[in-house]
Amino acid sequence: RMSEVRFSKLSVQTCVCITKYIALLTTCSDVMSLTLQLDLRPPRSKLVMEKSNFADEKSRHRKNVEEHHFNHMVEVFIPGCAELPPSVQTEFDMPDDYYLIKDVPLTEFINKDFIENFVKKGSLYMLSHHTHIDKHNVYAVLPTGHLILSVHKDTYEELGLVGQPSQFNRKVKRKFVVEVDLTQDIFVPGKKNYERVKKGFERTELKADFLLSWKPEGTGQLAGSILSYFHGRYECARHSQVPQVSRHTDLLLPVVTSSQLGDSDDGDWCSARECYEWLGAVSCGISCNEAPEHYISRFCCPDPSEMTPVAVRHSITGFVAPGKVLRIQDSLRSYMTDNKTTSPWVALTVHGFADSPVSWARREHGFHHGGENLYTFLFFPDSTYWLFQAVGTNDICP
Repeated sequence: RMSEVRFSKLSVQTCVCITKYIALLTTCSDVMSLTLQLDLRPPRSKLVMEKSNFADEKSRHRKNVEEHHFNHMVEVFIPGCAELPPSVQTEFDMPDDYYLIKDVPLTEFINKDFIENFVKKGSLYMLSHHTHIDKHNVYAVLPTGHLILSVHKDTYEELGLVGQPSQFNRKVKRKFVVEVDLTQDIFVPGKKNYERVKKGFERTELKADFLLSWKPEGTGQLAGSILSYFHGRYECARHSQVPQVSRHTDLLLPVVTSSQLGDSDDGDWCSARECYEWLGAVSCGISCNEAPEHYISRFCCPDPSEMTPVAVRHSITGFVAPGKVLRIQDSLRSYMTDNKTTSPWVALTVHGFADSPVSWARREHGFHHGGENLYTFLFFPDSTYWLFQAVGTNDICP
């Protein structure tokens, strides 16, 4: 009642101000309640599945590997084995060093000697290091000889080169993609296109740290000879892939049949999607043998399943060129067609770099929530294989 008395003594102007303030608070509370309604739905992703045979002329098993240029991790899972087969282990152990070159300006990549001696005489893989595709300028050199630049709008306008808005923000146009074909016959000093690119690079002074791998083809040169081109002018370091091995005992495996990607109407086998999800759980170290615990994990091995006494998972991380993946793929194929094999199938999974400007070939890649771009092969003894290709929201479907 005291508040009513005090309120009655206030001026009309003060009452109007209080009324407006209360209305403003009400509006703000409505806005706050709206902002707190979080969208907890998982990000949209794409999973492409296909079934084929290595003997099929239209098989894409090599093309899929060769066009996925920038690989961060290669993982093999073999049920029924405590160790990798010797032929597969040999391919993993083959030296395949890569290099980290620091503070390299983009002008180096249009140097005539660099193009003639390395771009045109081998397979060159270069990816800017510690650059995030969603907030930094990112650069890459593909083995096809294309220099890819994913740059912000301000950088793009300063470059003065022709490009395209990113596929994933065409309305806002915050990022642009520029491609330069270093192998074109007309891309030489003195030509208009070359000089335009050179002036754009010199004007913007773009530079970055780069991961590098070079595979010479028919030149008689060693892969490490490219290091001499940068050594003395830039800080260079040699790196090797890091191996990791884990073993499983008494592991439940999903029962699958090589001829069917879908599940069985009678429950005789699991679907390819269920098997793929189970592989992901095993790769993450999630136990799927027990009944699902709601507070720990809801994953379990799909039905029907079978017990394998032992299984091995072997992986390498670093900067892995497609050539090494192909050799591992061939060794796994040979192992599976061997009559002595006890494995119902084997899996080969390859993870791409989350911040690569491309996924497969020259298809644009973005990060969004996870930056995933990976593929998995499931090899069967009858030379049939399943191929899974997974990408995130900001990716063109492979």
